[in-house]
Amino acid sequence: IQIGVVGGSARTSQLVLAGPGSGKTRVVVHRCAYLLRVERVPARRILVMCFNHNAAVALRKRLAELVGEDARAVTVATYHGVAMRLAGISMRELMEGRAGESFDFDRIIREAAALLRGEKEIPGLDADEMDQYELVSAIAGRTLEEGAGRLAILAVGDDDQNIYAFRGTNVEFIRRFQKDYKCGTVYLVENYRSSDHIIRAANQLIAGNQDRM
Repeated sequence: IQIGVVGGSARTSQLVLAGPGSGKTRVVVHRCAYLLRVERVPARRILVMCFNHNAAVALRKRLAELVGEDARAVTVATYHGVAMRLAGISMRELMEGRAGESFDFDRIIREAAALLRGEKEIPGLDADEMDQYELVSAIAGRTLEEGAGRLAILAVGDDDQNIYAFRGTNVEFIRRFQKDYKCGTVYLVENYRSSDHIIRAANQLIAGNQDRM
């Protein structure tokens, strides 16, 4: 899932499956604006997590253009950035090496998720492709009952666009999100960005994908 939003709204979680050029970032930005301006959710209760820094910067800019000063208190960060805040680790410490230690970004995510779950010890430090998913689950309180502090999540992603496979991403995490959060699904399939010949070529390539949703 490319972009996830955890909001303070009492509404149920939602999954948006969106193809290239269909407006994934726009959906997230307008969801934030709706929470802020219509549901009057305090900005500090909205968290937007992105896979990379460029996406976070672009989203932060577009949200500010849409809602102005209300956007300043919304946290927009990468998964690793959120984990570093929770674990109390600064970028300077990463660059210098805390106590001469070499930092593993995936381990930082595991530590942050463990803190949120109230665990005193981290059970093992082996590489785990579930880290980012578990971090979101811990923040949202997935194991809690409805109305008992569990947050609603809007997840926006493209099941055909798995560019982070080298880091363990898999369409199965989107399927698991559907099941774990019992969420409704919306499909955005119209490409507003690419020319017709690019879309035709892309569709021919995508048609060979085995795990399409």
